[in-house]
Amino acid sequence: MCPVKNIKFLIGILATLILISGVYFVLRGENALLAHPKGVVARKELDLMIRSILLMLIVVVPTLIGLFVIAWRYRSKNAGAKYDPEHASGAFSETLLWVVPSVVVGVLSVITWYAAHELDPYRPLKSEVKPITIQVVALDWKWLFIYPEQGVATLNFVQFPDNTPIHFTLTADETPMNSFWVPELSGQIYCMTGMVTPLHVMADGPGVYTGRAAEINGRGLADMTFVAKSMPKSDFDGWIAQVEQSPDRLTDSVYEELLKPSTNLPTVAYSFVERDLFMKIVMKYMHPATPKS
Repeated sequence: MCPVKNIKFLIGILATLILISGVYFVLRGENALLAHPKGVVARKELDLMIRSILLMLIVVVPTLIGLFVIAWRYRSKNAGAKYDPEHASGAFSETLLWVVPSVVVGVLSVITWYAAHELDPYRPLKSEVKPITIQVVALDWKWLFIYPEQGVATLNFVQFPDNTPIHFTLTADETPMNSFWVPELSGQIYCMTGMVTPLHVMADGPGVYTGRAAEINGRGLADMTFVAKSMPKSDFDGWIAQVEQSPDRLTDSVYEELLKPSTNLPTVAYSFVERDLFMKIVMKYMHPATPKS
């Protein structure tokens, strides 16, 4: 191999190593939220992705190696390469080409089927701790969180105890379809007007997480974020007691103002919420039943 070819080969190897190193360090960074799960659901989702990628590499890696080997062997400058159009692969090669991908697809199907049922967002998490219900309303372009059992609410901020199942019930009001997503805790799930969608999550310990809208919904999408915070149960109870002292109250008139499109609103804690506000929001999109004649 001539010096020029040696240099090109070394440059190719170096570029590949730089690419692999770049991907590794990006995934190690804290900004790669999916790679740093902080909840049981997100961790199982990450395990599923890793297993699926490793299984697919069984087919992808040999295919890419074969691609480059063939391209190198039959390059125009290789006078020794011989093209034989009559050549046919043997029974073993044909069997290998079909069996290996089929087995990989079969294994992936089984793994995905079990994971789809285990990670069903409608399925409550197993725990001896009593779940906490938090109602979520997607607005233009902000998030409203209602704590029905505690009688309080927050805007663009949600707090809950760690190691406790959290039962989110999600809907939307006068806004296009939204997608609720806290990457470190769970996958995304849609919020739609006139519908109630459940989501079950649980944080492993205290932490602060970034939540966002994952569905393109207009000019305020980039700013439709919120802070999610988990803390020990005693601290959560103390926080609820503080919210109950807040001078802000979520009355009907205040909610009507929240319905107006707006961005970058500050976080607000409401010590009072109109009774059954969440169900009123859902039911306003329901057509009254028409009696049969």
